[in-house]
Amino acid sequence: MMIFEVWEDEDGTTLSTVNNIAELKKKVLLSQNAKLLYRIEADSYEEAMIKYHHKMGWERYKPMKEE
Repeated sequence: MMIFEVWEDEDGTTLSTVNNIAELKKKVLLSQNAKLLYRIEADSYEEAMIKYHHKMGWERYKPMKEE
């Protein structure tokens, strides 16, 4: 099981793993003023995206097709 976090800043929302959020902040790709909205537990990135879309009230997540 992995933990993903959803953060909000002036550019919108960001979903990523806990470790990657720290890196995004370090590289200033996520504002230091961003606020944590919620955490998602999921077995995969795809599962996290499905939960994220549902929580945000967006249409169902459709993974990109591999070619």
